[in-house]
Amino acid sequence: MQAGTQEFWRVANASANTILDLQVKVGNRAQPLQIVGLDGVPVGSQDGTAQGTIITQRDILLPPAGRAEFIVSAPRPGRKAVLMTEAIDGGPAADSNPERPIATIETTNTAARMERMPERSGPPHAQRFAGLADAEVTAKRDLYFSEIPSTGSRTEGFKFYITVKGQFQKLFDPNDPPDITTTQGAVEDWTIENHTAEVHEFHIHQIHFLLLAVNGKKVPKQQQQFYDTYQVPYWAGDGPFPSIKVRMDFRGPTVGEFVYHCHILDHEDGGMMGIIRVLPKS
Repeated sequence: MQAGTQEFWRVANASANTILDLQVKVGNRAQPLQIVGLDGVPVGSQDGTAQGTIITQRDILLPPAGRAEFIVSAPRPGRKAVLMTEAIDGGPAADSNPERPIATIETTNTAARMERMPERSGPPHAQRFAGLADAEVTAKRDLYFSEIPSTGSRTEGFKFYITVKGQFQKLFDPNDPPDITTTQGAVEDWTIENHTAEVHEFHIHQIHFLLLAVNGKKVPKQQQQFYDTYQVPYWAGDGPFPSIKVRMDFRGPTVGEFVYHCHILDHEDGGMMGIIRVLPKS
């Protein structure tokens, strides 16, 4: 990086199973990262202006399929910085995700050949999910992640499930009927619990969801954000099951069948996936 400059970075976690907690460190000190967007949605963009508001953190958790856009400042001349991931506590049953470096950042006095960020050319476009926080909720659903040791050859010796409460546990089969049926125009609140000793990464195709609460603690409205992948903490073996509460927006043009699942692909491939059918309004 050129000394004294800032760069706009877009990072996607395209791994199958690895969870990242990104930091930029100089020495042992994590540097501030100015976050612009998560999962393709500007942060702070749901305040009615659609402008977005940069937030500053010293780490960014990226599950598999997670994306982040952020601004990085060049280290001072003569200093090196390291883009790295912190160690992940994924729970006693999880894979190991240790601290490790990803890239070394060095400064140079040579001007970098990079494109400048364009100036805004007009007002922001209308947002597909605008107003979701205040929309009337038409249904509420409870789901949970679970897993049991396998006696067959399923992935890593376990069978993995995501189940709608009140239904029987079953491994994903693309030939099965939908686990959830809703109608275009619906707005639904889903609570997803984790009954296992490892984290799971809840993901749904076709739409984003609005994060409302984590472990029963409400996310303040001014901090609510859209995601399409979010981590559900692991269960320590006693007390309430960890959970997230999310608001699903089916008011858009999407109809038909698509899936929701854990985005740790060993878990998805081991059965932790379900089908949702969105019927047309008519």
